[in-house]
Amino acid sequence: MKAAMFLLSAAGAWAQSGLGTPFTGQMIDAQGSLRPVYGLSGNFTLGGAIAQRVLASACSQALCLAKTESSLVWPGGATSAPPGAAEIALDATGATVHFDRTGEFARWQNGSLTQIDLRVDGVVLSMASTSAGLLIAVERDGTIWIISQDGAILDSLPEDASAVLLLPALTVYARQDSLVIRKPDGGELRFPAPGAGGLTAMGNGYVEARAGSTIYALRTVSGREQLFQLPAFQLKAAGESR
Repeated sequence: MKAAMFLLSAAGAWAQSGLGTPFTGQMIDAQGSLRPVYGLSGNFTLGGAIAQRVLASACSQALCLAKTESSLVWPGGATSAPPGAAEIALDATGATVHFDRTGEFARWQNGSLTQIDLRVDGVVLSMASTSAGLLIAVERDGTIWIISQDGAILDSLPEDASAVLLLPALTVYARQDSLVIRKPDGGELRFPAPGAGGLTAMGNGYVEARAGSTIYALRTVSGREQLFQLPAFQLKAAGESR
């Protein structure tokens, strides 16, 4: 009941703020609170916290979905889910979710979860739904591999890659000193961001990356790629871990 109450309030807050400023998506701040983000091209403002202790989040133009310790939540509702963190791959009709603690995959649609009979070898780091099927980033013996749902290896990341976020048409990953956008043709764009990680799909062509108390918004729109720093007045805690 508490989850549903704060989500209904969040939906109202998003609509009201969106009257004057475009809704960009949602982010997880340094305290683990979920906040709506408004604005474009570096001119961002943050809304008030709409959920606490958020472990994962993903946002597209059609849907924003977040994982708390025991629920999947979205504006207007909540669904009980296995405990712990998760990876979320949004698509046109819902989402595919992997629950880290149990290793289960499930399909979320219209507020309901249905378990999927799928297991992969390795630690699941990220997923994306594409027209060709589900892509999965897994870590095996220190290497991050990109595989298809049937286990075929499609790509790999450099040995020093520390975090990855799969998107339907792009891969974003973190190295020790930078964030990298890898395009479908293999070309890469690199942006200085020492210590960045904790990659999250904010929505509207932006990816969130966290480096302690500094939180970045990486624009991934083709031809308009750019790295911005999100407002910090609400982001006082350092050393966040995920």
